[in-house]
Amino acid sequence: MEIKDFYGRKDIQKELLRLSKGREVQAWFGKDKVGPRPEIVNFEGDLRDLIKQGMTSFHISEERWKDPLVLESGLTKNKLDELREGWDLLIDLDSKNLDLSLICGELIVDALKFHDVKNYFVKFSGNHGLHIGIPFEAFPKEVNNVNIKDFFPEGVRTISEYLKDMIKEFLTEKILNKYKLEEIAK
Repeated sequence: MEIKDFYGRKDIQKELLRLSKGREVQAWFGKDKVGPRPEIVNFEGDLRDLIKQGMTSFHISEERWKDPLVLESGLTKNKLDELREGWDLLIDLDSKNLDLSLICGELIVDALKFHDVKNYFVKFSGNHGLHIGIPFEAFPKEVNNVNIKDFFPEGVRTISEYLKDMIKEFLTEKILNKYKLEEIAK
């Protein structure tokens, strides 16, 4: 299927519009050319225009904003916290070896299940890895008396480090059981 045919599908456009609400988006046109920032899409016609311009991929920010068009370089953390309505956690597992990404992804999903996290998704990145996402609604409203919406990007780092530490020994064991050291070194 051609990229333009995929993005031209009504069901895909409807979902992209739903996910884009209150978020900054960025269209890519090949590997080197990116669309302007900040950018939003509100209508199917906005997406059709990007497709006609040769869009090859569509990226949606993790952060949710009151008005993404107010964003500009150099805003203070306090101003960003004031403008932010929330954020989703996105873990991007990307290895030169897809199998290693899959092993790691399985362990992260096991860790999420262990913590009774039900609202997550796993998606093939299209390259050598997976994206594991947890929507903002899955988080508590506050952590240590800090509104979770204001715990960005610290929350992403904290959760990612915690999960990394939690699965480290299991990941090492699985990799060493599956591959010889020479293969791992390559």
